[in-house]
Amino acid sequence: MAEKKYGKPSPNRVERLEDAIRVRRSMRRYTGERVPDEDLERILDSARYTPSPENMQMYRFVVIRDDQETKNLIADLAKEAAKETFGTYPAELTQGRIWYIPPDRRPWTFTEMRDGSLFDYPRYADVVIIGCGSESFHDSPIFYHQKLYGSVCVGMAIYAMWVMATSLGYAAGYEAFPIMDPRRMEIIADKLGIPRNWDPVATLSIGVRGEERMIGPSRIPMEGLFYKERWGNPWIRKAFLEDKR
Repeated sequence: MAEKKYGKPSPNRVERLEDAIRVRRSMRRYTGERVPDEDLERILDSARYTPSPENMQMYRFVVIRDDQETKNLIADLAKEAAKETFGTYPAELTQGRIWYIPPDRRPWTFTEMRDGSLFDYPRYADVVIIGCGSESFHDSPIFYHQKLYGSVCVGMAIYAMWVMATSLGYAAGYEAFPIMDPRRMEIIADKLGIPRNWDPVATLSIGVRGEERMIGPSRIPMEGLFYKERWGNPWIRKAFLEDKR
C-alpha cells in the first residue's frame, strides 16, 4: 500500500466548545492524507474522560489505521446495510428525509442513499474507530444491561471524539450500519478478535476533510425538546418571556 502523506494541522480549527458542538457534521469526504499523530492522540484521549456508572469504563476501542482490508470490509458492510435500508424506500419518503438539501443536489443524494455509496466513506478515512461496550466487564453486584449502559457510554465516548475532531478541524462521520444486526456484528467481531462479552456498537471515521458542508438542517427549538417541571409544559427561553415589570 502506498504510504499516505501526513496533512498539516488543520486550518479549520474551532476555538470555542460551543461552536464545535454547533458546526459538527457528518463529513464523508477525505483527502487521503493522514491526521498528524499528535492531533489523533488528542482525539483518542478525549474518549478516556467519558462518564460511566461507578466509573466502570465499560468501553474499549479498536483503531483501524493501516489495515486497508478491514476498512474496506467495514465500508462494504455499511454500503450493503444502506442499500437494504434505503433501497426499498419510495422516492417521496426519502425526499422528505433530505428536505434541507438544496433541490439541485437532492437527486444525486437520493441515488447515493439508495445504492449505499453515501455510506462507503470508511474506505477512504485515515482512521476508523470501532467502539465496543460490555455489560459483564465489571464486578458490580448489580446487573447493568449493556443496551442501557455499555452502549450509552460508547456513544458518549464517540461523541467526545467527534467534537474534539471537529474542534481540531478534521472530518468525522459516525456509522452504525456496519454492525446494525447480529450477522454484521459477528463478522466485525470475528475479523478484529473482539471477545464475545464485548459488543461492537458503532464506528467513527476520521480524516483530513475533503469537503465543506453547510451548517446543517434546522433543529427543533428548545420549547419543543425541553419541558419545565412536567411533561408538556414547554421550556420558554428567557428572551421570549414577557416582561411583566
